[in-house]
Amino acid sequence: MEDLGLPYFRTISTFGALSDTTVVHLIRCGEVQALEPGEILFEAGDPSEGFYIILKGQLAFHKYHQGHYGFIRNYHFGENIGFVGMIALHRRIGRARAVGEVIVVKISTRLFNDLYETNTQEFALLLMNLSRDMARGIRAVDNLLVEQHYSAMNAQGRKAVAADVDEVDLETADVATADTGRAAKVRYLAGLR
Repeated sequence: MEDLGLPYFRTISTFGALSDTTVVHLIRCGEVQALEPGEILFEAGDPSEGFYIILKGQLAFHKYHQGHYGFIRNYHFGENIGFVGMIALHRRIGRARAVGEVIVVKISTRLFNDLYETNTQEFALLLMNLSRDMARGIRAVDNLLVEQHYSAMNAQGRKAVAADVDEVDLETADVATADTGRAAKVRYLAGLR
């Protein structure tokens, strides 16, 4: 990892605005792991004793639900995986598998807490970066749900109408909002107004 140099690590969003000293500390004190293609980083049910920052490559995440695994998405260079489980104090809810060669650094709960105790300002910056990444993930899931909804509507040959919104064009998924500016709930033309 030393040969990659600090400028390489500065491009990682999880490290955004952190001091060089803190970035180096997290890399040196974290557990760096190299994974071969197809190797599993963690499995559903494993303890969430930290989170991982992807330093190279990507991981495919499959969520476990009601006896089945379903692909959620790939996590790429610079992203973190496992933070939600750690902060929510629950076990892993799925499987993370290497897509190609992958290098991650594990930030254990102990290392995370040590940063809090020794440098609250740097801890706050790291927490903001992690929260920003989590918010981006939530937004991406929201977008997928909307796309899935419109695809289902289009497949059924229905048009969508929204409360306080003019007609929705299913071809472009453009929504013309009414003057109120409130968030719209999409409804079917089939009498659900």
